[in-house]
Amino acid sequence: MEQKIGVIGEQESISGFRALGLHTAEAADAAAAEVLLNRWADEDFAVIFITEKLAQEMGSQLHVWRLRYLPVVTVIPSAGSEPWLGRQELRTAIRKATGIDMIGQRDKWREEEQEG
Repeated sequence: MEQKIGVIGEQESISGFRALGLHTAEAADAAAAEVLLNRWADEDFAVIFITEKLAQEMGSQLHVWRLRYLPVVTVIPSAGSEPWLGRQELRTAIRKATGIDMIGQRDKWREEEQEG
C-alpha cells in the first residue's frame, strides 16, 4: 500500500511540495484545514504537514491531531515569515531520523562565515 504524504497551508508555502510528488491543498483558515485533515485521515494519509501560519490559527484544534498515531501531523515553516515552531519541529524530526542536528550545524557554519 502506498503511503500518502500531504501538505496543507497557504499557496506560496506549499506550491513547491507538489513538484516533489506530495499531495498539496490550500486552506484559507482553520476550519478549511480541519476539513482537509479529516478527509486525508479517512484516505489513509501517513504524514500531513501543516504550515506554521495555519498551525497558529488552528491553535488547540491542532493539538488533538498531533496526539494521533496516524496520520502524523507535523508543522513546517511558512514561506516569507520568520520560522519558529516549524523550524524547531523540522530540526527535531531530522535529528531523530538521522542522529545529526543538520539545521544547528548549518546555523553554526553561517555564524562562523559571518565572523570570519
